[in-house]
Amino acid sequence: MNAWRVFNSARYMPNRNALVDVSSLAVLSCSSTALSVAGSAAVAVTSKGLSVLRFEMWTLAQKVRHFQSFLEQPGRHNKYNLVSDCPMSLWGDNRSCTKGSSDNDGLWTTMYLSSQIFRYAVTKDPAVKVSAWTHFEALELLNQVSGIPGYPSRSFAKRSDFPPSHSWYLSPTNSTLQFKGDTSSDEIVGHEFVYPLVHDLLAGNDDERQRAYILVLNITTNILTHDWYLVGEKHTPTTWGFWNPIRINNDSNVQDDRGINSLEILAYLLQTYAYSGDERFLDGAKLLIDTYQYDINLINAKMIAVCENNFSDDQLAYLSYFNLVYAINTITLTDHLSPGQKARAKLITDKLLEYMKTGLDLFHRYTQTEKSPFYNFIYCYASGQVNQTQHLFNKNYPSSVSFNCSSLSTDGIWHMQRWPLELINWPQFNTVRLDVQRNKPAECNGKPYALHLLPPDERNVGKWNSNAYSLDYGTGFKEEDPTPFLISYWGMRYFNLLGE
Repeated sequence: MNAWRVFNSARYMPNRNALVDVSSLAVLSCSSTALSVAGSAAVAVTSKGLSVLRFEMWTLAQKVRHFQSFLEQPGRHNKYNLVSDCPMSLWGDNRSCTKGSSDNDGLWTTMYLSSQIFRYAVTKDPAVKVSAWTHFEALELLNQVSGIPGYPSRSFAKRSDFPPSHSWYLSPTNSTLQFKGDTSSDEIVGHEFVYPLVHDLLAGNDDERQRAYILVLNITTNILTHDWYLVGEKHTPTTWGFWNPIRINNDSNVQDDRGINSLEILAYLLQTYAYSGDERFLDGAKLLIDTYQYDINLINAKMIAVCENNFSDDQLAYLSYFNLVYAINTITLTDHLSPGQKARAKLITDKLLEYMKTGLDLFHRYTQTEKSPFYNFIYCYASGQVNQTQHLFNKNYPSSVSFNCSSLSTDGIWHMQRWPLELINWPQFNTVRLDVQRNKPAECNGKPYALHLLPPDERNVGKWNSNAYSLDYGTGFKEEDPTPFLISYWGMRYFNLLGE
């Protein structure tokens, strides 16, 4: 996988176009007495200018510190303690990067917060907890600013930041803020994913745990009491906030959402039951399973039609796989449920794990080719290959592992090793490469895709919801936030998959 490297496009060469002429190339090596970490360099004289490529030996621990520093620069990726990428006003110059409001501030911030929770659980650094808690408070405010219990907004901003526009509303609870509405299932997945982690791994006292718990309770209650829809600022269901069985099972327009939305809502219900003991949530899960076959829907959570590959849904699915297994694990181990409640839940969860595991294995047959450390550590967790979840599977599925976590961890480490140190979405032009095979059947929208995965430092930078096989993409006017690396590294560290 590291036999040879390609340095093309604007990440390495001083040009905005596909090709640049190299007239001279010099390789500079350190003397034998120099430290090995100093590395070497290559200097290329091109028709567009001079390019200097430096090669240094870094550990993943050094790399994660490098990316963490991105969040320490005010306004770059962190505004009001909401985290996302940032547009740049100057091409290729991240000094001009300024974060604004994002449609998915909630989701991206929950994923960043989860990375810091895993980091805190590993390091026990009090400063990490203090910083992480400020991001929890931003998410808490997202839930409060709409004035509707259980309805987190997509984003919020000061009223003085810009005039209210389409889908932005004045907050009824805060006279200085406005919020973005029409919250989607993407946001809800993130909120339901992170609050149990806040409750169990970050909160330091009962008051902090209660603040995390009430957010989970309110969101799931909103959905449960509104016929399996998320109801927002217009007192009507939001565009993408639906888990209703009639729509999920019978509406052909959303058939590709059937498996993943079934996975999501079952995770929400069981997670909320695990902490509340409120039988409404377990009854809701039982209804969706017994009457509407939501458990069977889990088998086909991944749509595999060539032109229906939704990479955004992949990210949501893995968050939901984690959430579902985390919920079942909590139900199994908690002292807050009675033996009778646990026994009743077990009648549901044992069967559910079987269907979930079948769907997860089918799903991972496709995503494992991306060598994603994020998808791989969640697969290891959800398939019972880490210490925290082995007990859920040893009895019922003693030899049912389809993908070995040792191999998956090796793939994830390679991916992080090849992660570029800068996160500008430079324009990439990989279709001109003679070593790249194109996946013609997958080019349904006219964009070129690779048949085989290119290393991360030879393609465009993106989140886990982007297409890793895109060949020509990027503008040079945006910098991604480092959360995809941070959540991968600290997730693997927490579950002892890095060997550190």
